[in-house]
Amino acid sequence: MKYWQVISVNSVALFPLLVNAETMSSTPVNASTLLQTIFGLVVVLAIIVFLGWMLKRSQFFHAAHNGQLKVLGSLSLGTREKAVLIQVGEQQLLIGVTAQHISTLHTLSEPLPIREISQPAEGESFADRLKQMMQQRGNK
Repeated sequence: MKYWQVISVNSVALFPLLVNAETMSSTPVNASTLLQTIFGLVVVLAIIVFLGWMLKRSQFFHAAHNGQLKVLGSLSLGTREKAVLIQVGEQQLLIGVTAQHISTLHTLSEPLPIREISQPAEGESFADRLKQMMQQRGNK
């Protein structure tokens, strides 16, 4: 082999080592990557806190065991006061809730009618349901 061929073959073989040596000499953590990591962590924590707040505020998870105790509705009366209509078995109670205590305002002698959310039928698709709702809206 000629001298220049040996040098070119060796330099090609050593090229990846030279590139790795250059990249390893630079610091892997700098200010911008550190700020990106911290910002990403803050965003993830904010999403977790927001989802927890949403779950706490939703009425979906407020039903008691076997449906014996249900919150039928609530009305905010102030910053920390509200009136809540609950159903215990067959009886409905209107209670007042403040930051300090909870008190019964009224026991309803005749239960208020409860508006049930209809569940879609087994074979009913979203498109069928949307078409039905649009026809109902057009008839009004």
